[in-house]
Amino acid sequence: MIKFFRKIRQSLLLEGNTAKYLKYAVGEILLVVIGILIALQINNWNEVRKELINETKILKTLNAEFTQNSITLDSILKQLNRMEQSLSFVFQNIKPDPNLDYTPEQLDSLLSISFSDPYWTRSEYTLRNLESSGKLSTLKSEDLKSKLYEWSLVATDISDKDSDATQGFNILLNYYRENGSLRNLDEGGWVITEGRSSLDYDHFKFFTDIVFENIIDDCLVYTRQRIRRYNKARIIIDQVIALTQTADNKDD
Repeated sequence: MIKFFRKIRQSLLLEGNTAKYLKYAVGEILLVVIGILIALQINNWNEVRKELINETKILKTLNAEFTQNSITLDSILKQLNRMEQSLSFVFQNIKPDPNLDYTPEQLDSLLSISFSDPYWTRSEYTLRNLESSGKLSTLKSEDLKSKLYEWSLVATDISDKDSDATQGFNILLNYYRENGSLRNLDEGGWVITEGRSSLDYDHFKFFTDIVFENIIDDCLVYTRQRIRRYNKARIIIDQVIALTQTADNKDD
């Protein structure tokens, strides 16, 4: 192609037709410029296509991660709500003369729920990877970036509150350890299968102890705070899942 154009230029020069040669030269330059522009446009299209493919992969990975977090959160919330009900029942029945129509076995089963302290293990690998690689800023959706930032704040708050709650429940566990029978409280689980203690104990006495009331008060506060934060996390998770929906996600 280059040889072809060179021959045309040489032919025009030999003819001595300067005007015609100049017109041809301008036309050739225009063809070169157009070719360069087309090449740049094709390159831009390819880059946009690559960015779209990469963003789609990121969205699918985020969607899968937050969907899994949603499943584990539902499970933990059920346990926390069950524990909150147990703590509330215990708290309401701490009186000078409690009237608890329960067998020791039934009471132990109720008390064992009160210090289960379920912990939400959530996945944040994809989000942390996006933050460390700088790819988070490349996401096109400002709403999604805003929600992911909000999620980071809520997740940090949850971790702090979970840590406080664990300390509170360790105090309750130590109270049971020092004043009652852990063997009997553990009986309903799958770890202790050797049966109930043959030693004397009285878990009914807890309900007239001000120390026990104060510990249960703390645990109830921690549990309700965690439930509120987890429910807030649930809202953000649902929003992130909606914002990361792709055609593949919708087909599934």
